[in-house]
Amino acid sequence: MFRRIIKYCSKHFGLFEKLAYVTDRRIKPQILTIKILAAIVFIHIASLGSLHSFSQSKASKSKLPSVSTIARVADTVSLDDIRDVSAHVYKIAREKKMIEPYLGQYVAIIDGHELTVSDYCKCSHCKKRKRKIKNGIKYEYYHSFTALILAGGKYSFVLDIEPILPGESEVISSYRLLERVCKNYPKAFKVVIGDALYLNGKIFKLLESHHKKAIAVLKEERRQLFEEANKLSLLTEPKIYTEGKTTYRIWDHTISSCWDGYGKNVRVIVSEETTTKRVHAKDGKGWEQKTEVSNWMWVTNLLDSSLGDLKNTVRICHSRWQIENKCFNETAGTWKADHIYRHSANAITAFLLLLFICVNIFNIFLVRNIKDVKVKTKIYLIDIIKAEFLTLKRLPPPVLVPI
Repeated sequence: MFRRIIKYCSKHFGLFEKLAYVTDRRIKPQILTIKILAAIVFIHIASLGSLHSFSQSKASKSKLPSVSTIARVADTVSLDDIRDVSAHVYKIAREKKMIEPYLGQYVAIIDGHELTVSDYCKCSHCKKRKRKIKNGIKYEYYHSFTALILAGGKYSFVLDIEPILPGESEVISSYRLLERVCKNYPKAFKVVIGDALYLNGKIFKLLESHHKKAIAVLKEERRQLFEEANKLSLLTEPKIYTEGKTTYRIWDHTISSCWDGYGKNVRVIVSEETTTKRVHAKDGKGWEQKTEVSNWMWVTNLLDSSLGDLKNTVRICHSRWQIENKCFNETAGTWKADHIYRHSANAITAFLLLLFICVNIFNIFLVRNIKDVKVKTKIYLIDIIKAEFLTLKRLPPPVLVPI
């Protein structure tokens, strides 16, 4: 299965041919960069999780560079070149209709994520925070980044990431990310969804300058918008519908002159969601019905009905959780994305960018090519790929030939 997915990467995406154009800052390299990047791709596809695990495999003792060389070159590899490879993979996937719209729309989701936390491992690009302990105060060092993905029904597609530097906020990092993504992927999406941090006038104006729309969660901190939406909800009747075990009461308002940072009319969608669940009784002898009520508010500058009816719009607003479930949690738990292969800013970003390229191709490969009924879960397929890689004595030919 490992050979099969490597062949799939070469045949359908030309991955290794494109990686051959990636450069690094070595003056007189003795080992081609493509071989080092190919080794990193092998580590990610086989989900080895560390350079040490790779050094213990039989394949690493054949024609692949040592782990010290891989780590050292990762410090100097060009991140822009790797991003070009990611854009190439997206272009091929979009042309071959491997990426489908979510609920009829191409929707992007942005959010920040904390990568790793350590009490002693640190570098000049680590962020620092205080943590109270029994005997005083202790410092924690960590890296974080913002990511932008395309929402999907079967799988999401990671477009790009941007580190959050020490002393700056997630919004500043996301501004750089959105500027670059709107330039590199001008037609990839129409709407960007974010949490309450992205209810920011600069973010909305930036997206609008690139002919994109924004959706952000509204919380009580934005008191003027929040209170105006609540007042209007008391004066109007909601649209009520039931989906599964949840009953929705939805209000849709257009509000003006309540957000000075943006200065234009915005649309506020209010959703009151009541879910009835069957849970164990407190005495432990039977069952009882439990009702949970959650309230949501979203602000958007998309004033028309291009997202569909109100029901479809609320579904799209809730797709924001995909970046947590299908991107951050899944890659950390399944692909070891929270592991630091080399503690330097350039190496961390390079490993992550290559990981997301591999995960994007793997998800497409799983959905479109695996027909075996025995392969029921993603983890099972990853275990098969890993087992085959660990027993390999020779590598697949496409990456052994210098391009």
